Amino acid sequence: MLSNIISYRGYHAEIKYDPSADAFHGRVLGMRDVISFYGRTPDDLRGQMKAAIEDYTAWCEEEGAKPEKSWGGKLTLRPDEEVRRRVLIAAAARGQSVNAWINQVIDRESRKVLDELEERL
Repeated sequence: MLSNIISYRGYHAEIKYDPSADAFHGRVLGMRDVISFYGRTPDDLRGQMKAAIEDYTAWCEEEGAKPEKSWGGKLTLRPDEEVRRRVLIAAAARGQSVNAWINQVIDRESRKVLDELEERL
């Protein structure tokens, strides 16, 4: 299975090709701080990600700041009418609020994806 996500020490980066640099560009996901890096080969890309994360955590230590690892913003969903209807029914069938049910489903599915990513490392 192909994926455009690589991981290091609990940080996950999306990889895209940048034709202007003739290289692959990585950006760590889910953070307010920007951590990005470039690499021409998979090994180079992984090495550059490692260096960028190490630089970031060293900078945080120097500044006395806690390194950020996850995104803490709001998530707004806009499902279509049919999906909303199914969500309401599914939540009620489980005896949960819509919010609790959605959180449970998102947690379960996101953990599956992250487990798959970790298995590849």
